[in-house]
Amino acid sequence: MNIALTLLIAKMGCHKLPERSFTFRGKPMPFCARCFGASLGHVFSFFLFLIGSLPSFPVCLFFMFLIFLDWFAQEWFRIMSTNPRRFITGIIGGIGVGAAGWRIIINLIGRFI
Repeated sequence: MNIALTLLIAKMGCHKLPERSFTFRGKPMPFCARCFGASLGHVFSFFLFLIGSLPSFPVCLFFMFLIFLDWFAQEWFRIMSTNPRRFITGIIGGIGVGAAGWRIIINLIGRFI
């Protein structure tokens, strides 16, 4: 794994708990399942941007709400999430954040052009 990418993810706030991380070749990945999913969601949102198929802003907010809901249930109600659920909600939330970012950029550029 690229050490610069690992350090970048670590600085973004991932707790990197081994029990909340997937394993690769018998070792825990350097970031949790939710952050891994969110990173993939961000990349996927870029491809949605390229093909002109970004979800609407309300849908983006709903996607972000789902990742928050999973975290909130785990943190406040002690309803333990699983790594697959963290991964899926991470992807969905990552798409929401990424697509919202692209929508904001498109709006800002549209105002000046």
